[in-house]
Amino acid sequence: MNNLLENELNTPLPALPPLPAIPANKQLLETKNNVLGNHLNVLVLGGGYSPSGNQVSLESNVKYFRNIRNDIGLGNARIHTYFADGKEKGRDLQFFDPKFEIPQINLVFAEIFGKTKGIANQYRSNQLAPDGSSSTKSVDSWFTLQKQNKQKQQNIIYFTGHGGKGDNKTQHNTTAYLWNNVRLKVSEFVKKLDQLPIQQSTILIMVQCYSGGFANVLFQDGDPKKEVSKHLRAGFFSTIQTRVAAGCTPDIREQNYQEYSTSFWEALSGKSRLGKIIVKPDFNNDGKTSLLEAHSYVSINSNTIDVPIKTSDVLLRKYLPNEFKQKKIVKKPSSVIEKYLPKLFNNENSSPKQVKKIELSTISTPELLKLANPEEKAVFLSLSKKLGLQENLPDKELKKLTEKLKKEREDIQKKKKEALDKKYKYRDSLRKKILAEFPEVSNPYHPTTVLLLSTNKKEKVLEIVNQDQIWQKLIKEKKNVESFESQRFTIEKKEVKIMRLKKCMENIILAHKLIQQSSLEQITKYNQILELERTCMEQKK
Repeated sequence: MNNLLENELNTPLPALPPLPAIPANKQLLETKNNVLGNHLNVLVLGGGYSPSGNQVSLESNVKYFRNIRNDIGLGNARIHTYFADGKEKGRDLQFFDPKFEIPQINLVFAEIFGKTKGIANQYRSNQLAPDGSSSTKSVDSWFTLQKQNKQKQQNIIYFTGHGGKGDNKTQHNTTAYLWNNVRLKVSEFVKKLDQLPIQQSTILIMVQCYSGGFANVLFQDGDPKKEVSKHLRAGFFSTIQTRVAAGCTPDIREQNYQEYSTSFWEALSGKSRLGKIIVKPDFNNDGKTSLLEAHSYVSINSNTIDVPIKTSDVLLRKYLPNEFKQKKIVKKPSSVIEKYLPKLFNNENSSPKQVKKIELSTISTPELLKLANPEEKAVFLSLSKKLGLQENLPDKELKKLTEKLKKEREDIQKKKKEALDKKYKYRDSLRKKILAEFPEVSNPYHPTTVLLLSTNKKEKVLEIVNQDQIWQKLIKEKKNVESFESQRFTIEKKEVKIMRLKKCMENIILAHKLIQQSSLEQITKYNQILELERTCMEQKK
């Protein structure tokens, strides 16, 4: 870490971002932390699409949110919860208890003839006593209720569930899954949001895979090619619209839970889901923690594969779509006339001094810090330190680091493949031996197969698999595969931190250029979104 970054990390952040000198008619309005009043409605929507996709961590997310609602200023809010199959008695929830033991013969058959994934999972009914199921009907009923209120109010929608990709031609139109595999697309969700009175603003917190597509609720019909909606909306999302998100697990051990909303609510409440007290982020030193500061806290501290994104990020790229596209190479002058004639008519003394062009590839650390607002500055400094950046040109250094990690990942992938090939060789060998003795097991429902699983005849199968230590060799290679995958995953999480930092740098540059190049209307709209993102919910008295 160079001295500049070290000094910046130890220096209190300013209350407001430093702004460059700009024309008065394009002045970016100062955003203020907006403290919510009592007119607050919260929709908690989540769970899986079916029992096999409804992991216990999703239920735990809702429980955690309920536990800290007073701490984050939602004690007086009206909250509706729609989760999985609702109050039905069916076993809609999947969980994994490490104490649950699987018979050896079942593990052998699963490894050799079937699949081991989910073999230790169990099911029960959810314990949330929600207001209803996660269904289109429930969602529509909530929106109908909000439509009846013509007063100014704030809506918060928290979705903790699964998501799906958009189509190739409409990648922005991603999906949130409701119960019974019902798909709620961005375009359909926007139609529901459009029904709300114009005086109601809405904030989204969504943690599903491809959740970043829902940042497009900013636009008419949820389409980034169209104009910005007249309705005021903002949101925070676990990852960009083309990536899966972290977090869904049937594991009952909460210490293993790492996902976006865990860190987001932790930042706002000052308390982890395990009860540990943490220092709440206050990057602008105003004594409060805004939603934007909580989002920045996630970007800094979340050790996952997520690339968090917010609505203002998307709006900046809407207004300045070509900023980071590859520039066309300018043709060099091919003759003396072409080279020198323009200079004959260029009076350098009379022309104004050119402003230095800001480019991602050439901007220095001091320049970025000068332009950054408090939240982006905190993200930039913290991620730079985590990644061990030491040079003055961060983009150049990030490219070097990316190449280094790519090579490491490729080497690990080769080793993983070698271990996987060995595992498959041992598996196929055992499969042949068992089928030679018990050809009936090719059908998992054959009576002989059932007898082998449930009677003393299983001993013969176990005797076969233990010959020449083949089973033990298979398990050894399986552990090697898992070890290499863990190493690859560690590298991916470093690569993701690079992606987060690069996005942060882009945000800083885009916000600066928005002020210089865009219309007053665009600047004002961006500022409105930023102000909503900087909402501070009432602190517990």
